[in-house]
Amino acid sequence: MLIQISNYLFMGSLLLLIVTCIAKGALSQGFTSVTGLGGISGSATDLNMEHDQKKQFHFQDSLLGRIVKSYFFWISVLGIIISVIISKL
Repeated sequence: MLIQISNYLFMGSLLLLIVTCIAKGALSQGFTSVTGLGGISGSATDLNMEHDQKKQFHFQDSLLGRIVKSYFFWISVLGIIISVIISKL
């Protein structure tokens, strides 16, 4: 019985973690904001070479920061940890 609860808790937490990462990461920025193709013509390779590296690093840091600050992220991580502990009992 505990193994079945542990399995459901793990799968639910994993699904919540995936949805949280997608919602906070990719969907909150949009394609043109991530690629820099908003209204500028030219190939994506040339645009990526012209980007400021500090700006790119700041964007990546803020993206990770938004995910880690989310309550749903920590709830899903806690659910995964609890499911592992239950399965060991």
